[in-house]
Amino acid sequence: MGLTRIAITRPLAMLMFICALVILGLVSMSLMKVDRLPNVSFPFVSVSVGYPGASPLDVEALIARPVESALSGLAGVQGISTTASEGRANINLQLVEGADANQTAVDVERRLAGIRGRLPTDAQSPVVNRADPNSFPIMNIALSGNRPQEQIFALTSDIVAPRIQSVLGVAEVNVSGGTRSEIQIQVDYQKLESYGISLQALTTAIQRENVGQPVGSLPQGRQVITLRSLGQLQSVEDIANVQITTGATQLIRIRDVARVFETNKEITRYQRMNGQDAVGMSITKQSDANALQVADAIRVALDSLKSLLPADIEVRVTNDTSRFTRASLEAVEFDLSLAIFMTATVLILFLHSWRNVFIVILAIPTSLISTFIVMYALGFSLNMISLMALALMIGILVDDSIVVLENIHRHIRLGEHPKVAALTGRSEIGLAAIAITLADVVVYMPVAFMQGNIGRLFKEYGITIAVATLFSLFIGFTLTPMLASRWLKEHDDNHGRGLWGRFIVGWEAGMEWLAETYRSSLGFALTHRPLIVAVGVIAFASALAMVPLKLIGTEYAPAEDDGNLRISVAMPTGSTLAANDAAVRHVEAIIRDGVPELEAMFTSVSGAGGGGFGGGGSNIDVQLAAKAQPIWIRPWDRLDSIFSNEESRPARDRSVFDITTDLRRRLTAVPEANAQISTNQALGGGGGGGGGIQVRLRGDDFETLQRLTVQTEEVVRNTPGIASARSSALSQLPEVRAIFDRDRMAELGVTTQQAATTMRTAIAGTIVSQLRPEGKDQIDITLIGDPLDRLDLNQLANLPIQPAVGGAAAAASVRLGQVARFERASGPANISRQDRQRVLTMSATVAQGATLGEVAQAVRENVSSQIVFPAGYSYSIGGQAAQLDTAMQALLGALGLSVLLIYMLLVALYESWLHPLAIMFSLPISLIGAFSALFITGNTFNLFSMLGMIMLMGLAAKNAILLVDFTNTLRARGMERFEAIRSAGPTRLRPILMTTATIVFAMWPMAAKLEAGAESRAPLAVVVIGGVISSTLLTLLFVPVMYSYLDDLQALFGRRRVRHVDPMPIPMPAPGAGGD
Repeated sequence: MGLTRIAITRPLAMLMFICALVILGLVSMSLMKVDRLPNVSFPFVSVSVGYPGASPLDVEALIARPVESALSGLAGVQGISTTASEGRANINLQLVEGADANQTAVDVERRLAGIRGRLPTDAQSPVVNRADPNSFPIMNIALSGNRPQEQIFALTSDIVAPRIQSVLGVAEVNVSGGTRSEIQIQVDYQKLESYGISLQALTTAIQRENVGQPVGSLPQGRQVITLRSLGQLQSVEDIANVQITTGATQLIRIRDVARVFETNKEITRYQRMNGQDAVGMSITKQSDANALQVADAIRVALDSLKSLLPADIEVRVTNDTSRFTRASLEAVEFDLSLAIFMTATVLILFLHSWRNVFIVILAIPTSLISTFIVMYALGFSLNMISLMALALMIGILVDDSIVVLENIHRHIRLGEHPKVAALTGRSEIGLAAIAITLADVVVYMPVAFMQGNIGRLFKEYGITIAVATLFSLFIGFTLTPMLASRWLKEHDDNHGRGLWGRFIVGWEAGMEWLAETYRSSLGFALTHRPLIVAVGVIAFASALAMVPLKLIGTEYAPAEDDGNLRISVAMPTGSTLAANDAAVRHVEAIIRDGVPELEAMFTSVSGAGGGGFGGGGSNIDVQLAAKAQPIWIRPWDRLDSIFSNEESRPARDRSVFDITTDLRRRLTAVPEANAQISTNQALGGGGGGGGGIQVRLRGDDFETLQRLTVQTEEVVRNTPGIASARSSALSQLPEVRAIFDRDRMAELGVTTQQAATTMRTAIAGTIVSQLRPEGKDQIDITLIGDPLDRLDLNQLANLPIQPAVGGAAAAASVRLGQVARFERASGPANISRQDRQRVLTMSATVAQGATLGEVAQAVRENVSSQIVFPAGYSYSIGGQAAQLDTAMQALLGALGLSVLLIYMLLVALYESWLHPLAIMFSLPISLIGAFSALFITGNTFNLFSMLGMIMLMGLAAKNAILLVDFTNTLRARGMERFEAIRSAGPTRLRPILMTTATIVFAMWPMAAKLEAGAESRAPLAVVVIGGVISSTLLTLLFVPVMYSYLDDLQALFGRRRVRHVDPMPIPMPAPGAGGD
């Protein structure tokens, strides 16, 4: 009451304080960065080690196992998962809760440095990263034109990439595609053999002659002259003239035993932009950079580059995540504006005065803007999570002001002066307002302190709502009564004779009728209490049964229509790059013919072992036209395009999900390829989770695992609701194995390293040095066999090996076939390991219209019932299905804790154990409307709808608090119990209906899915709308009945304790000159 008295007696001081909060809030908001998701550190650390040319089995044995052994005992590591694929090992470390990912990354680097000598000498240096949902590229750019690819690549790497890298906030620019130059030294093995020269001697000669290093400096008089040693090779001719050795009678140079020429590296990937060859760039921002500012700066940089690039070079942004982030921000702004308008409309209907509306509406901007101060101080960003929290608060922030202002109005109607009514009205409702606000706060705090990845993502959500709610209480106790004491007039029943006056009279008559009807219904409920309880219990049980009866689907998070989709095309393992390209071109043609909404298409085709479960991991990123919106959604944008004479692009009517369903049907025309389509998830990226459903099988024997995985794939593929499935068990690469005879090698003086190096150089080539011409980029020098030798498997056995004692005078060289035999076989395309044990994985996507939870449960049941697992073999469900289970457990725990905290708060406020239980009975009946609304609207039970139910607990308790609090107040003034119940309900009906209406209409724009990003916000808003409606309708009858039952119980045990309330508040002194 002290704050309210100060606000009324010293209005300018309070006004300046609130203005200071608003100014600081605006400054804080301008300093906050903007991003897609909160800047959190997931407890994962990844290690990537490249070993070019090595098979998955070799990568597992020589890279993965040593690294796993080194890292397995690391403090804070909960689990290790490894993937060994052709030429690369990826090791992911999941850390225990609370572990410092940055410190763990440092410890990992130290451990890896300690085992570097145990790894192959030609393996690449390990790269250590920590997982971050914002570390994925924020923008992809493609360059294309009618010129050779090596020129486009040079323009990209020499001009475009450095300019983009210099943009403030850009962390990394990766260039892919195109062709690169190299110097090839194609060895003629017959000539090497005739001269008795080994490959090692040739390599040593190049490295020996290609040396440049500083010499030092010499003082010359008053100057110091720097000396440089220009010993580096500068041209192809220089390399060809390098001396290998000097024999007794002749000088042997590289050109005598090999062809030396400049050419392009072997193409391992094709990239196209709208069907034209292209070079791509992916851009990652710094973790503390503003995503929108970085994206804008990149586009400015691209515009500045146009004058530096040839006219035929087209630069196209193929994917810009900031576009969807910006659209979501604009959508929240529009929802905010629309919600304020609808809230104002509701308030004008109930309060009949623009002054009243303005007093209440001021609570929204002042509370929201003040919240930015705390958000900035805590390091929060403006992201999808925090903005969703603010958008959902629009209808809630006016609750305290509505309750206070309505009670002030009631006292004015009783004849009190506005200043007296402002103080007495606020003081009378003070405990109820505090209880209402703190109920919201304690509901959200468990969300802010949840553990795991979900807790990290939604920490900002819980704290933001809690802080905004506390600010709204402060505004309700200060600004609202202050303005009411000066702007409201003494009661006047004359509403005027105009149309508005007649409407007010009719509205008030309707409210009086509604109050009397409710009074009669309440009397019926109190005389038929068992019937009311039975109806409530049956309705609650029916609502809960909707999920197990599969009337409501379950999923982890809704997919969002951001206008982008990705098609992953996997070919049979071992397919050539040409075969993969042919299949992908077929898919491209289907997209062009079947997707008229196509705006841009960027294609990346890789060869065998190029990623994914299949050997040919290729992707097509499709960018669609903007989605059509109703004409009344931001009409000023359309007017702006008309007056600016800009040609507006046609919008699409189909959603990305409709297009995905149609494409899946069309892509069945490409039987040789396995095509999977994915769209953006609301919480995609980071966390170490997979997509859709994954079934992971563990065991010791690889062949048994393969058999079980094939059976599992068949079972999963036939499960209803599965769109596509593929298994890593079928990913087998054809290979030729060289099996060495070590006794024979020792006899002939040949080492295993010599034999392996000979084979590697002949087939894949070995980079032995770099050519560094003055003023030009360096070019790799690759030692490789002649195509006639390396492209014919039959010639492998004839490759000569110079014995270890070789040299110019060495004995005749040894043929590879003398020390090794060759056999054809097949090996896995990739090898997955979990906690140092082999794992095979089956991955499936859920069909459009089916829900993840239902399909995952069906998969569990089918696999368990149809497949017999031998002893020592087991399976587990992973991917988003596992994330769904984990998230729901965390949120259910938070929900239970929220309910407990609400009860503890009410017990503390009302000094009673039983009366707060009457309020608590309003919580389960709110779920009746929540589940019914999900069923009616076709939304799923997901992470966001679960958050809505947590929010609903605080909102549902508000109406019950108003009823129970005023009932106790009336009883404390001497009124009989049933009469107090019958009087409290109709008296508090108006504020209950006002708060319900403002919440419902404020959240309607989000529930209607009007704009970008609404797919994630809609389930939450639908739950709140349905729950608030059912809570309002049923609370008005159910809570009074339960209150009477509990009061009977309390009286039975002789423990009835009712809070003491002064019969009449102490009035203010007579207003002075400052009054109205």
